[in-house]
Amino acid sequence: MLWFWVLCLKEDSMIILLHLPGVPLPLIGMTAYGFVLLLGLKLGGWNLPFKINQSDGRVLLLSVTSSMAAASAYFLYILSTKFSGTSCLYCLASAVLSVSLFFIILKDFGLQEIQKVVALPLCMVSIALAVLSTTYSSLPPPALSSAEVDLPYYTTPITTESTPLAIALARHLHSIGAKMYGAFWCSHCQEQKEMFGREAAKLLDYVECFPNGYRKGVVIAPECSVAGVEGFPTWVIKGEVYSGEKDLEELASLSSFDSDSMSLN
Repeated sequence: MLWFWVLCLKEDSMIILLHLPGVPLPLIGMTAYGFVLLLGLKLGGWNLPFKINQSDGRVLLLSVTSSMAAASAYFLYILSTKFSGTSCLYCLASAVLSVSLFFIILKDFGLQEIQKVVALPLCMVSIALAVLSTTYSSLPPPALSSAEVDLPYYTTPITTESTPLAIALARHLHSIGAKMYGAFWCSHCQEQKEMFGREAAKLLDYVECFPNGYRKGVVIAPECSVAGVEGFPTWVIKGEVYSGEKDLEELASLSSFDSDSMSLN
């Protein structure tokens, strides 16, 4: 079964991440593009450790790029219908690249040759679309779009205990004016706070970017906008902006924290 994970990372959009069981779509896509690259190099005369004749290689290349283009088109269809209003730059870039590769390969086939070999590409495209269609027909109804969300502000308790080193790092970050920008609904922000623990998290200069809740028409807090926050959490340390969760060791390095040779793990 395919799982469709939606991670809210930006103020006005969602980044969509598709998964096969335990395998993210970007990895599957890169594997497919890697296969096309290797097969193309082999057909171009490169000495690679596998054998395939020119005729079979061209048909296989056409079949794979056909399936990739069809899958990308289907993902864009799902994006525009079931997840209207969201954006997926990876999906768009992949669609452009896969369709381009398909037409580049297709132009090397004459009409009569295509009629002879069309069975395999059509078969692979049909299988790919059938799998995707079956998978997405079983998806639960999509979550509300950002335009429909009305989320009152709330707080989430921090459950972990702080280590002495986490407390020392938090004090250091506070002393140098480092700030963490986040949103109350952001699970990654909560996980970042849990890394520090209850006591240390209280020492951090945390800026809530949606203190009045999140709903249509609500804009990000001015302080977050001025800081150039685009995702959550965002750290501003010594004038530099760092997006995403950071482990304590990385924060120590970015802030030049002297841990007296103690490990942060």
